[in-house]
Amino acid sequence: MSSAPVRPRRLLAAVAAGATLAAMAIAPSATATTVPPAEPKPEVDGVSELNVLTFNVWHGGTQIDDGAREIADVLLETDADVTFLPEQGDAPREVAALLGYDHVIATDTGIVSRYPILETSTVDRWWTKAVLDVNGTEVVAYGGHLEYRWYATYLPRGYGGAVQGDWPDGWDTWDKLPGGPVTDVDAILEANRQSGRPATAAALVADVAAERAAGRIAVVGGDFNEPSVQDWTEATADLQDHNGLVIPWQSTQTLLDGGLVDAFREVHPDPVANPGVTWPSDNPLFPTTDLTWAPEADERDRIDYVFVTPDERVSIDDAAVVGPQSTIVRNERVDDDSADQILTPDAVWPSDHKAVLASFSVCDDGCAPAAPAWDASAVYTAGDEISYEGSTWRAAWWTRGQEPGAAYGPWQEIVERDGVARWTPSRIFEAGSVAVYEGRTYDAKWWTRNEKPGPPRGPWVTQG
Repeated sequence: MSSAPVRPRRLLAAVAAGATLAAMAIAPSATATTVPPAEPKPEVDGVSELNVLTFNVWHGGTQIDDGAREIADVLLETDADVTFLPEQGDAPREVAALLGYDHVIATDTGIVSRYPILETSTVDRWWTKAVLDVNGTEVVAYGGHLEYRWYATYLPRGYGGAVQGDWPDGWDTWDKLPGGPVTDVDAILEANRQSGRPATAAALVADVAAERAAGRIAVVGGDFNEPSVQDWTEATADLQDHNGLVIPWQSTQTLLDGGLVDAFREVHPDPVANPGVTWPSDNPLFPTTDLTWAPEADERDRIDYVFVTPDERVSIDDAAVVGPQSTIVRNERVDDDSADQILTPDAVWPSDHKAVLASFSVCDDGCAPAAPAWDASAVYTAGDEISYEGSTWRAAWWTRGQEPGAAYGPWQEIVERDGVARWTPSRIFEAGSVAVYEGRTYDAKWWTRNEKPGPPRGPWVTQG
């Protein structure tokens, strides 16, 4: 269940229109080129825009001329309010000085914010943490650049990755593996565990839980150097050199189990139609050999993310990929042929990653759902809709005082994306109904409820 509602999309229209820490002290950037401090976006009827950008800037933007200026221009063109900058270098200070924003440099990920930064810290040495004042609502931003070695997503593609540990012989290199692709999922997950990424994801989730208990909203972003459990599914097993594997990548699973919502996958639930690839990215200023580590493989993955905690005060409005239209496949430039809408700024692209832009609304009195809140004393009849814990529910029959949530109770959780139903345990599907589950589209063969799509003898059949 997701309790972060998706509102009508406005991100593309918005884009078209549109302190160094010593001993962890916060201050607006101050250099010879500092501009006046930028004003936060104003509230409109109690609602504040919060556009969050994850943007790996490839050695601090130093790979191109005037990198800080180009990064700043990307922030302006995407209307980003909060930007996570993995591989930061001195970019956060320089970019913030150019824009008049606040910033923090702590771990290998900097944070640049149009909204004031109230306090900062770190979590488990991998995460930079900043508390932001979004027009009176405190939002905690966590930016991370996780361990790039033990890059286990290359193993099923027949490549290793630089490691320090007890991997089997031959895996401790970025070269092609002499034994070919690794297809043992348990071995891949064990290699991934050794990276420390799942452990630091767990540390993050614990800190986020404490902040949520304190009444704060949290957003998380960065370059995880690990794919998503929502992307390596049965539906994608034969794509992008997954070699038939379904892999429950631990770090994103940990965040999802901790209650966070992946903004891109929430808006675009189908990983086949919308893979959201962020690595590798094309960059016309560089030869392909500078942009790929597995030149004979299709290494495309989504490894850059923006997550948010479900909260009645925040809604997910849109999410998109930002960067060049093309990518790299088997050491060749290839135009993206997916359904992803890729926003390409006019600025010179400074990175070997694409970025991710997520658009949120922060609402003082709650981002009002379309349906009224559930009232335990009210009488509801079949077809009535209410909101409860951020989701929309529809009555299957007469009910009063029965709390939504039971799989066979009177309430059906109704989730739609682009007019297509997403399977939920409590929803009733008649014969012929269509639903999306884990990125795959299914047709119901008969009336069904609380029966997951997938089993061959079940009520669901895969489309196509």
